[in-house]
Amino acid sequence: MNRHMTTALQAVNFIRAQKVEGRAKWRRWDDEGAIADYSLYHGSSGVILLLLELHAAGQDDGALAEAVAAGEEVVEYLARKESLSVSMSTGWPGYAFAMGELARVSGREDFRACAVRCLDKLHAQSTPVGAGIGWIETAPFADITGFSGQREIYDQSVGAAGAGLLLVYAHRQGLHPQALAWATAVAERLLEVAEPDPDGLRWRLMNDMPFPFTAPNFAHGGAGVGYFLTQLFRETGDARYLDAAREAARYTMSRAKPMGEHGKLVVHTEEARRPIFYLGACHGPAGTGRLLLELHALTGEDHWLAEAKALVEGLIATGAPRARSTGYWNNFGQCCGDAGVGEFALLMAARTGDDYYHELAQACAGVIEDVSELTDGARRWVQAEHRERPDFLQAQTGYMQGAAGIASFLLHLATTEAGAPVKIAMPDWPVV
Repeated sequence: MNRHMTTALQAVNFIRAQKVEGRAKWRRWDDEGAIADYSLYHGSSGVILLLLELHAAGQDDGALAEAVAAGEEVVEYLARKESLSVSMSTGWPGYAFAMGELARVSGREDFRACAVRCLDKLHAQSTPVGAGIGWIETAPFADITGFSGQREIYDQSVGAAGAGLLLVYAHRQGLHPQALAWATAVAERLLEVAEPDPDGLRWRLMNDMPFPFTAPNFAHGGAGVGYFLTQLFRETGDARYLDAAREAARYTMSRAKPMGEHGKLVVHTEEARRPIFYLGACHGPAGTGRLLLELHALTGEDHWLAEAKALVEGLIATGAPRARSTGYWNNFGQCCGDAGVGEFALLMAARTGDDYYHELAQACAGVIEDVSELTDGARRWVQAEHRERPDFLQAQTGYMQGAAGIASFLLHLATTEAGAPVKIAMPDWPVV
């Protein structure tokens, strides 16, 4: 068996060891007192995606039944909820996606109905504002920043652009007859609040920013908004969305600094006295590069592909994936670490046909495997979720910050090398 597949299956053993007794859900980290939740980011919804991938790869005869059992618990949980956030990570969009995928694979109508309810709830919580719709919620990250109050949230990670991507997914899957109209309304509002700049268009995390935080990359900046607009252009053909996405990319890349001989990296935030360069999916090449690749695919303009390649060269110039820099700390997951970088390397390899990028994916897998801990056939990763808390270490089970997402990347790499790649593409992931 391919060693990457072996490691992935050992990660599944670790996840299963964290199952809550008598329940179809898993503790967030490997401690008897750890909490368990159902979210896409940390909880059952993300584990369900990995189980569906295992099923598709033919690697686990019980994976689909396990995913279905977990899905049934998620349905029960959501039936009791009247309000959740707009966040793709922890709110209605993430649940709609997980239930939509479970319905697609299992054929179960109750999962489809749950996804539709999530979509209806998501739209019901939106506010007609300006030219379209938006979401006005408690300011995100209040526990970290100390700032609260109500804000309209724009970004891909916890705001309107992420909701828009989920609505595009729902339209493509035929989940809801209003999904495309709602996605268009989201885009119209985002176009309206874009901030023109000589270097292009930019979007902040939210309106009336209460603290200095201009992040030009994917999770909280214009690259994520621009990516949503490329996907809506694919569905509508409205050139305004493609034009705005171009301007978003132009602005984001104007905030790049040279790195190495041929590379560049975009700053994490513009206000930092000393620039920090993240490398992962949230604020690094693994996220922002998706917008550049989509612009190349949609326009045929070679300079967008050249920019994506330059970001990878900038990443490699830091010594990654072996060397750990300020923006590439002891985290190996899908959001901030090696699994996310490896996924983007596989995308680059698929789009360009260049084995150079496949080798980068293999290097990421090598780091992931080397830093792991194997006990009684179960493999775990002890890591820091947050850059500013490098000593707060946990072995998590979830998709974006733990073993499920790491296993998903390794499964993707192994099945790619076997010539039959298996990967459930998130709403913010380009279709190869």
